Amino acid sequence: MDVQNCRRRVACALCLFLAASLLPPEINARESLTIESVAADRSLWPREVTVSVAHQVPLLVNGKVSGSMQVSPGRVYPVVSIQPSGVEVDAMGSSLTFPPADTDILPRAETVRTRLETLAAARTAATPQVKQSPPPTASKPTAAGPTNEIVDRLNGKLVIYNGSSLERFEASALKGKKYLAVYFSASWCGPCRKFTPQLVDWYNGHKSRLAKFDVIFVSQDNSKEEMLDYMKHDGMPWPALKFANASSSPLEKYSGRGIPCLVVIDQQGKVLSHSYKGEEYLGPSKVIKDLEGLLATE
Repeated sequence: MDVQNCRRRVACALCLFLAASLLPPEINARESLTIESVAADRSLWPREVTVSVAHQVPLLVNGKVSGSMQVSPGRVYPVVSIQPSGVEVDAMGSSLTFPPADTDILPRAETVRTRLETLAAARTAATPQVKQSPPPTASKPTAAGPTNEIVDRLNGKLVIYNGSSLERFEASALKGKKYLAVYFSASWCGPCRKFTPQLVDWYNGHKSRLAKFDVIFVSQDNSKEEMLDYMKHDGMPWPALKFANASSSPLEKYSGRGIPCLVVIDQQGKVLSHSYKGEEYLGPSKVIKDLEGLLATE
């Protein structure tokens, strides 16, 4: 692990610690996690664990086992599945299962839980209070912007993760947004799982600009259950198309040849930034920088 990644991990852990310290007492007083509770709730599964014991890893040559390699304690592996009896990991292409006590699964799951609760608390705090509408006046109505045509076509087709399940999201809440960032992604996509937390962090850091923009998730998952698990695990705070409407929405025309794909459109539905330039893949990080530039001019 290089120095930059170490610093990033330390900074992330510090942020989570500080965020947890600001949570209400009822959240801080929660029960400790057990391997049984973590195994039963996929949203608590970390992406990786550290193995604390020395072990052998099979060496694969052309898909066949050809000897093994001794690995020292401290190796980090991606998580495949979690059961009360053991944690299955991807060890350089081979599936290995370790007793939970030989990994840091519980501390990592606790970090995931803290992050989800912090996002839920932030989302609740950011929800505007409903104000009493003033009596109607005889003022001249303002013409709706071109984006409203797209928004109207999304009416009844959007959902949002409320901390436990998906609930209806009113498309009318997007009216007046100058920019919409459409995010095509899926839980089975490795690069997507790497980028989505970056997008979540960026989004949460720009909540003061949400009057000008928002993100819409368009799932490329294989089922609505996978879509829910993805939004839950990564704490997506933005609305999403219902799984059944993902391939037939007015946003589908903006998708690229692959994922992750992020696209920014303006009030007229014109593409301002895209992860693809023709056949060339520029990536979603470039689109975030472009959107930052647009918001900076506001």
